[in-house]
Amino acid sequence: MFTVLIFSSRMIPAASKSFFLTDLVAGREYDLCVLAVYDDGLTSLTATSVIGCVQFTTQEEYKQCRSLHAQFLGGTMIIIIGGIIVASVLVFIFILLMKYKVYNNHHKNKTTKVNNVCSQTNGSQSG
Repeated sequence: MFTVLIFSSRMIPAASKSFFLTDLVAGREYDLCVLAVYDDGLTSLTATSVIGCVQFTTQEEYKQCRSLHAQFLGGTMIIIIGGIIVASVLVFIFILLMKYKVYNNHHKNKTTKVNNVCSQTNGSQSG
């Protein structure tokens, strides 16, 4: 067990009988002291007095109920996003290749038909 010394001040109304502590670490020992703050009648300064102190330990964290580590989630997200980018680029390249292949095959099958061919000569006639 570790003794953790945390100085944290929180103002709660005098009528309040309870308050809620957050951000405590599992399996740690804490000392909690409650102080009363009041105006000193003689000096008109603020004074404090100890109402009471309590020592408590938080429960151990259950091993099977642990949350996933942030590093694991971060690494997984990077791999997923990278995979999506790579897949998108591959699909784009595949689409371009298919367009190129269809375009080239379309022009190879088409033969040029020539009608009304007129040739121009320079007027010389050879025997």
